[in-house]
Amino acid sequence: MPTSVIALSVRVLAPLGRDLTYTHDGPVATGTRVRVPLGQRQVMGVVTGTLETPDNAAELKAIDEVIDSAPLLHAEHLAFLSWASDYYGVGLETLLQSALPKWGRQGRPFTPVTQAWRWNPEHPKPKGSVRQAIWQASQAPICVPALKSLGWTPARALIERGSLLPAEMPRQAAETPLSLNAEQARVIEQVTGAPKPWLLEGVTGSGKTEVYLQLAQPLVEAGQQVLVLVPEIGLTPQLVGRFERRFPGQVLHLHSALSDGLRWQGYGEMARNKKSILIGTRSALLTPLPDLGLIVVDEEHDGSYKQAESPRYHARDLAIVLGARRKVPVVLGSATPSLESIANREAGRFGACYLNQRARAAQPTAQALIDLRGLTLHEGLSDKALSAIRDTLERGEQALVFLNRRGFAPVLTCHSCGYHPECPSCDARPTVHREPKKLWCHHCDYQAPWPARCPSCDERLSILGQGTQRLEQTLELAMAPYPVTRIDRDTAGAGGAGKLLQLAQDGAPRVLVGTQMLAKGHDLPNLTCVVVVDSDAQLFSGDFRALERLGQTLVQVMGRAGRADRPGQVWVQTHQPDHPIWPRLMQGDYAALAQDELTMRKRGHLPPYGHMALWRARSAHAGVAMQHLHDLAAALKPHLNGVKLMGPTPAPMERRAGQYHAQLLLMGPRQALRQVLNTPIPATPRTLWRGLDIDPQDLF
Repeated sequence: MPTSVIALSVRVLAPLGRDLTYTHDGPVATGTRVRVPLGQRQVMGVVTGTLETPDNAAELKAIDEVIDSAPLLHAEHLAFLSWASDYYGVGLETLLQSALPKWGRQGRPFTPVTQAWRWNPEHPKPKGSVRQAIWQASQAPICVPALKSLGWTPARALIERGSLLPAEMPRQAAETPLSLNAEQARVIEQVTGAPKPWLLEGVTGSGKTEVYLQLAQPLVEAGQQVLVLVPEIGLTPQLVGRFERRFPGQVLHLHSALSDGLRWQGYGEMARNKKSILIGTRSALLTPLPDLGLIVVDEEHDGSYKQAESPRYHARDLAIVLGARRKVPVVLGSATPSLESIANREAGRFGACYLNQRARAAQPTAQALIDLRGLTLHEGLSDKALSAIRDTLERGEQALVFLNRRGFAPVLTCHSCGYHPECPSCDARPTVHREPKKLWCHHCDYQAPWPARCPSCDERLSILGQGTQRLEQTLELAMAPYPVTRIDRDTAGAGGAGKLLQLAQDGAPRVLVGTQMLAKGHDLPNLTCVVVVDSDAQLFSGDFRALERLGQTLVQVMGRAGRADRPGQVWVQTHQPDHPIWPRLMQGDYAALAQDELTMRKRGHLPPYGHMALWRARSAHAGVAMQHLHDLAAALKPHLNGVKLMGPTPAPMERRAGQYHAQLLLMGPRQALRQVLNTPIPATPRTLWRGLDIDPQDLF
């Protein structure tokens, strides 16, 4: 075999869990995508390194095709993904499958798309009305959408002829930075040049976005890249808009609502440093950024940063790891930080930044509980709440009514015989929806017609409880003629939340009704009244994180009121006015609530003072997942060394989407837990699925 043959380590995008060795007749850089033979088929893979050529090199299979002329996955980023795969207990191929957009996994080469064209001055004016219109419009750079509107077929012919040449659109004027108050200026001074995690705790309306923008400014000017993670890009239109106005032409979005082509184009542009700022949801963290200078995790406490399916990574935690590996600052912003981040700050692992004053001259917000015991309710709303909403509208202001339950109502039942519809695939009752009129299971997507009469006794069925659709209907009648806008998963769609919120930007009197989607960073200056309809659901939950999450949600929702020069008011309805959480929350003292919860967690060795790993299993057959986890527990018991084993137990909802779910929880110090997880365990039978969840955020 010629001496120029190189042995390469390749991770194929197939569930093998290890690298394979192939040969090539020349060097191939780490991170390059290749096509390789695997058995009788050809698969995609990524080169993970160069090996010493073994003696049996002639027996090794050769790479079929090198796809990238230069690697999109640079070596540092590949090493980061490898670290994440080891920590979360999944194969590197699983991380690569998540990191690469669909077109990248399919092996399409990345070709930069020309964004604008301009007429070649050496070519004469063409004939034909359409071509002459293109000639006229392209005397200055014309963007592709505008060119397509004139006629893409003749334009393509002119491109092939060389009459239209690639060009760049002139950069729009950037929005002028705002003046900083003393707190904001101090935060920027602290973070600049200090490559470590910073917890930026700022009350709602304190100007965190302006801090992000001014931290990014010198980095963009120096040719570096900035990663901004947001919980859901459709729910943060104002933050995205601010970045686009401040850095015109330099901002790129990556999220699941984009087409395959746009995701692949954006991925390649960031990997080639063609754009300076990437704003995206958790998966954007897996995008290679060769010149990274800053990471921002906005609303760092938000639960959507945790991936629900394999690979079950936590984007906030991985962002901290990425920042440490790349030696760049990581700013974690929140008005209600997670207890994990607060504990890291107290332990000195995170730097501390505070914004305690609102950026604008906002009036204090008055907060009050409404004791629902013994009151007559109007579809879940008390007279006091309805009066507060009506008074707000008549003053020319806006109100927000918050209920974290979508649909029309949670239960459809028969008062005569007790019948209620059930989901055929889950241990759950389907939610009643009015638009469209149907029963809908939010766990498995089962849908069925909404019956008018009981199938058992033929009596009329009754609707119990409230959802956002029912509140919307009630408020449309009670608050007429003022408009009511509902914002939840059913109305938002892809980017729809931003469009719906845009309706309220005019400041005209309006009621907004919605779920936690309304709690995430929206700035509506004329919104002065907030009503929380049902605050009790999490007060007695078995989830040890329930009060933390309730506190975060309510503080965020309360922060929507009174963000400008008009005083705000918050009304919280509850059947449990004596619960010890209320004095903290009604005073806006999230920090005290957090300290109470941290004391409880430390006493129970719960996160962040202990660590968890959860084995999850599911099978189409009852008892199979439980039996397998019993076998797994038996294999682990001799090696626990201080790690607690809890279970196995059926999942809180055992039957879900036709599968029976079970789980086995391990708790203990991080190092001891890692040692237990490295213990040899029984193979996964074909009759079930098994997965490991490191640092689980829920035990559902």
